[in-house]
Amino acid sequence: MAAALEALPAGLIICDPAGKPVWANQKARQWLALPVEPDRSEHSLQVLLPGLPWPPTSETCHVRGKAGQLLAVQAWPLEATAGFVVQLQPAYEQTKDWQPLMLQQLLEGLRRPVANIRAAIETLTAYPDMAPDLAAQFRQILLEQTEALTRLLEQTVATYTRYLQAHWPLERMPVAELLELMASALAQEVQKVQVEKKQPAAIVRADRQLWRQLWERLGRQLRPFIRKEKGIRLAATVHEHLVWIDVQWQGQRLQPDRLQRWLAQTLPLKGQHLSLALAEVLAWHEADLWVQCDADGHRLRLVIPAR
Repeated sequence: MAAALEALPAGLIICDPAGKPVWANQKARQWLALPVEPDRSEHSLQVLLPGLPWPPTSETCHVRGKAGQLLAVQAWPLEATAGFVVQLQPAYEQTKDWQPLMLQQLLEGLRRPVANIRAAIETLTAYPDMAPDLAAQFRQILLEQTEALTRLLEQTVATYTRYLQAHWPLERMPVAELLELMASALAQEVQKVQVEKKQPAAIVRADRQLWRQLWERLGRQLRPFIRKEKGIRLAATVHEHLVWIDVQWQGQRLQPDRLQRWLAQTLPLKGQHLSLALAEVLAWHEADLWVQCDADGHRLRLVIPAR
């Protein structure tokens, strides 16, 4: 069972009620720079994951790991006072092979066997001179409960074969709707925004709130480069399962290094003590953005997968 937990694609940590790690799998040790024996760490999860609410809950929150990576975090209590099982996953990972129900069912099944094993160990430790036949009964409990844990893990992994989904589900929408969302966001900063009437019949996936915030910020940055009377024109095409979107204007030329500086800026997320870089928002959508100059003006070219 320990080997299977070590191999989980998500980071898994067991901590005491105060947040001190007592066990962590390989992914969790890697992302939090924990020693092989996490109980030797001097820091609690509140220190290792700044901004993590405590006590944690099953509601997903987002914090930065040791190397600055964005992690989605969920937690479930083991027993009333036994601590928590905490799950970590990179927020952008578009993995689709496991369902959240897998870990939830696993943890539900863990509670009783873990409590029984803990009680048996504490009893054997507290009474070292226990009668042999009674001690044998407690050892049998340990064996049975360990076997139950192994069966639980095997059944759960065999039944649920999808990765844990990330907190911000991407909504399916037509390209025309995505462009209207971009135009509405840009219009907050730019006087004139036009969308080409003819749009490809393709579907993309996007988070409305993040996408709107991204283009409001980019519109604010682009405004000084655009001739007011000309504004911005949006157009889209589809080629080889990719949607190509042009954000075109007439005015000053935008240097690629300036765009990169813009993409390093951060957006505060509503309701969370967390900010995302604009580049991270693009990465979450599996999109890319760059500067392209043409004879009839300048443009940003965006590419995003068609679904």
